[in-house]
Amino acid sequence: MKRGLWIAVISLVVLLAVLGGSYGWIIHRTQAVPDFYQQAVEQPQSDLDAVVASLQEEVCQLQGDASRLGSWDASFTAEQINGWLIQQLKLEFPKLLPRGVEEPRIVIDDGRFRAAARFRSQHIDTVISLEIHVSLTAQPNVMAIQLNNLKAGDLPLPVAHFVTRISQEAAKSNLEIQWETHPSGPIALVTIPSDHPGYLHSPVIVESIRLTEGKLSLSGNTGTEARRVYKPQGPIYQLASASVPSPLIWGRNSIRHKDRSAK
Repeated sequence: MKRGLWIAVISLVVLLAVLGGSYGWIIHRTQAVPDFYQQAVEQPQSDLDAVVASLQEEVCQLQGDASRLGSWDASFTAEQINGWLIQQLKLEFPKLLPRGVEEPRIVIDDGRFRAAARFRSQHIDTVISLEIHVSLTAQPNVMAIQLNNLKAGDLPLPVAHFVTRISQEAAKSNLEIQWETHPSGPIALVTIPSDHPGYLHSPVIVESIRLTEGKLSLSGNTGTEARRVYKPQGPIYQLASASVPSPLIWGRNSIRHKDRSAK
C-alpha cells in the first residue's frame, strides 16, 4: 500500500475515533437532569384537585378585578402552576406540547422562571430546560421576555433556532410577538391584550410583574386613564425601537416577527 494511502487510512481511523468519542460525550451530556427539575418532578402533590381549583379561583378573581375601574393585583404560586400543568394542560390544550414532550415543570426564584420538560424520541431521552426573565417596558402592556440557558441535559442549545417555532405557537394563542437580538440571547416583545369583550371597563394595563421565591405576582390599573398614567414598577427593559405592537383586543389573531439589534 502506498504511503499516501496509509496516511489517508490512519487519518480516517483517527477521525472516526474522535467523532465516536465526541458522540458518546454529547449523548452523556444530554442525560444530565437539572436539579431544579428533578426536585419539581418529585415534589409531592398532596391534593392536586385543590391546588388546581385554587389557581382557577385566583384567575377568575383576577379577571373580575381587572374588568373594574381602579387598581388590582394577583399572585400565583409555582405549586399552582405545576398542578395545572400536571392535571389540566393535556385536557385543555391537548395539541400544545410537541410530540415527545412530557412532564413540564416550572420553578420561580431569583427574579426568573426556570422551565423544563422531558423529551423522548426514538433515539433521544433528555430534559430540555431554559431560563425566562420577564420585564416590563416603557410602552404599556409590552413585556420583554428574555430566553437563555437553553439546554438538552447539560448541553447548551442555540435559542435563536427556536424563535420561529415560539412565534408560531404564540400566534395560536392570539399573542403578538416581535424579537430583538441581544448579546445574552433573543428577547421576545410580547403585547398583552388590554381589552376583552367581557370587560366592563378598559384598557387593562399591567404595571408590575414580580417573580419572588415560588410566586408570580401581578398588579395594574384599569380605566381610560390607566394608559396615560402608566408608571411601570421594577426592572424596565429599554426597547431598541419604538416600533412595537400596540395592545390588542382579545380574539385578534396576528403575529409579527422581526429581529432587531438592541442598543
